[in-house]
Amino acid sequence: MMDDSLFLVQSAPDGFESATPLVLIHDGGGTTVSYFYLESLDRTVYAIQNPRFYSGEPWEGGLPEMGRIYASLIRSVLPSGPIILGGWSLGGMISLEVASILARTSDIQVLGIVMIDSINPLNAAIQSANVAPHQVEYDEHTRPETRELVSNCMKMAVAMSSDWIPPVWKGCGDQDLIGRRKAMEATLSSRMPAQYGNSCSVTEMDVPWRDILPTVPPTVLLRCNEYVPISSPEGCNAVSRVDVCREMPRLGWEEYGYDMISTVMDIPGHHFNIFAKGHLDEVSSQVKLACRLIERAGL
Repeated sequence: MMDDSLFLVQSAPDGFESATPLVLIHDGGGTTVSYFYLESLDRTVYAIQNPRFYSGEPWEGGLPEMGRIYASLIRSVLPSGPIILGGWSLGGMISLEVASILARTSDIQVLGIVMIDSINPLNAAIQSANVAPHQVEYDEHTRPETRELVSNCMKMAVAMSSDWIPPVWKGCGDQDLIGRRKAMEATLSSRMPAQYGNSCSVTEMDVPWRDILPTVPPTVLLRCNEYVPISSPEGCNAVSRVDVCREMPRLGWEEYGYDMISTVMDIPGHHFNIFAKGHLDEVSSQVKLACRLIERAGL
């Protein structure tokens, strides 16, 4: 552990020291334990846990605030050079935030993003769907207090993703979205110094707005091929929130507008059992392949 929230998951094996490091960001539950089950990805792998997992303190600035803090954590161990970002579910969304920050404030080059079954939370289909409550699958050894902390994080994650004003990139023609994003970032920059003081670098607290927008990193989407089983009073047509866009090839990112998904790869299981023991071989292989595809494209 290098920080209370930043962990070294894997060191690069012999012969792979030059491979691009991968930084995986926590899912909606706030933890990174699932990433430690992955087989060797032939590169150095870091993971970021929600720094407020135990306190339960909300993120007033939502996903953009998380992105700034996580960018600062990454810069503390990887101050320059190429990296790959990624994460399961919410982690894929936060990766977009971090990529936007790093593109404007650092010498770090984000070669690409690996989204592990991350849906576009702003897809129009979510508004009209009969959404069932989250039914997370816990390991039998997971303590009750941990389950409560995870549940609290997931509730906040749903709220933050629903209110998200996502990053804007080169090619964006939506002037209203650009204006709203610019205003939101200005508000965040004015508020963060008082909240964080010296605990966060000036770089992340005051992110410069550039009229020449950065290019969105190419993204590989790992997509589950099953639906989460539902057993609830919502009715037979109810679906988990994570499955609302399941029939869309890019899980709703088609509506984001940048054609950022360069490759879609299937992984076994449903959203909440991706890291089950029986799936780890294939999931690990697909994450490893996704990273290699991103590296090749970035050369």
